[in-house]
Amino acid sequence: MNVEMRKMKIVYMLIAVLSSNFVFAQSFEGVITITTVNEEMEEKASLIWYLKGDKSRMDIESKAGEYATEYAIISDEKGVDMVAEGQVTNIPQSVMKTGASAQSLLSEKEGVSMNGYTCVRLVYFNGKSQTTYWLTNDLNISFDAIPIILRRNMPSIEANGFPVKMETRGADGKVVISQEVVSVKATKVDDSKFVRK
Repeated sequence: MNVEMRKMKIVYMLIAVLSSNFVFAQSFEGVITITTVNEEMEEKASLIWYLKGDKSRMDIESKAGEYATEYAIISDEKGVDMVAEGQVTNIPQSVMKTGASAQSLLSEKEGVSMNGYTCVRLVYFNGKSQTTYWLTNDLNISFDAIPIILRRNMPSIEANGFPVKMETRGADGKVVISQEVVSVKATKVDDSKFVRK
């Protein structure tokens, strides 16, 4: 894979991650593991998300076809940086703009079980695709305390709770993007996780 194509792939994955609704409350400290599948790009990724106050580090392993990429996205008071292959690259706010379209709520169902959590299932439509969120209030994490650096870059939905799963379906009804929380562990996170190296 040439360097430009690889950079574009990383930028697309970054946008997908930052525009997803997997967010964290600033009071939560711990580790969240997430899997993501992007059918359009034939890509599968796993994310290990370290959270401590306003600090966030996502270790991402992505595989598309025979190509694999590993990198980290670190966000704190210094800004947002990508660390890949020993190089640190600042990610300007302009790259993170998703241009997400408005979403209309189609349906809501309470008491749905997903990944061991009691959830509210919300189905939204943006004019092109349908996105379903499974939100739980069983965790000390919610939409309400999204760090400002991420808040501007996310589609806005009026909901409370933490999304333990999200699926976007295209016009043909097939899942094109899915994200799912595999585990949430409240634990101390050492500050060394947020060092850019």
